[in-house]
Amino acid sequence: MIIVFGLFRMNTRNLKCFQTVYEEKNLQTAASKLFLSPQGLSKVIKSLEDECGASLFVRTKEGFVPTASGKVFYEKSKIVTKDLNEMFSSIEAISGRDKRFKIGFASGTIRAINVATVRKFMDENPQILASWHEQENESVFKRVLNNEIGFGFVIGKHEDSNLKSVKLKSIDVVLYVFNGHRLWSQNIVELCDIKNEPVILMNEHYHIFHDVVNACLLNGFNPKIVARVSEGQSIYQLVKNKIGIGVAPKFFKDTDEIKAVQIKGSYTWDIYGIYRADTPDIALVERLIAQFAEKKM
Repeated sequence: MIIVFGLFRMNTRNLKCFQTVYEEKNLQTAASKLFLSPQGLSKVIKSLEDECGASLFVRTKEGFVPTASGKVFYEKSKIVTKDLNEMFSSIEAISGRDKRFKIGFASGTIRAINVATVRKFMDENPQILASWHEQENESVFKRVLNNEIGFGFVIGKHEDSNLKSVKLKSIDVVLYVFNGHRLWSQNIVELCDIKNEPVILMNEHYHIFHDVVNACLLNGFNPKIVARVSEGQSIYQLVKNKIGIGVAPKFFKDTDEIKAVQIKGSYTWDIYGIYRADTPDIALVERLIAQFAEKKM
């Protein structure tokens, strides 16, 4: 107990500093990872040693070598930081349960919506809890249906008599091509023009993946997918390096290296706000939707 209470007097950030030096065995490398100066990190280690009353490292030309005390301190500090993290997570979860109206986000929607509007609305309505973690589209639909969350930002419209949905934003789905590609000079292409082309898409967790694949199948071909990524910036980088051409919502500006080409057929990425028809928080939902309508997302 004395050791535990002694550790609790220490700054948990200092424990992280110690653990990083222990694992890297190099002050410069550890300082870089922690975004600290080597001098500042050295002072943190010295402060811990003074508080422990023992040397935690032997400084050598090869780096920081942990002493026997340092090894014990490392093992115990990992337990303490793990317990602290679990404690704070539990407290956060209890606090979250007190917020009765929860908002969920499908993969890709946070990038597209006006986050400042959601944040402002949360600040004005403290009973709201927005978990800034994106989930699969279907998961958000199910959580709204099961009353686990009160409002969801999703991609596409699902027909369900228990749900109400409002289209909040529509973004064109375009073809990103690199300079020198055979389609670079085109302003508009048919979807069938990407047949046999190496294609880069958002992965299966995103609604757009299934939309694009289904659209290609309806046009009589299977897309040749060479990369499935978890965020739009990766599509941009892969196209830029000529790994393939990308199909994605129009998030990026045209440059001398990459441009967006319109796909004929009015393919769009539609963001909807969904909620249960029988929600007791209809007034809150309507105010939230109205704010997005004013801001135009």
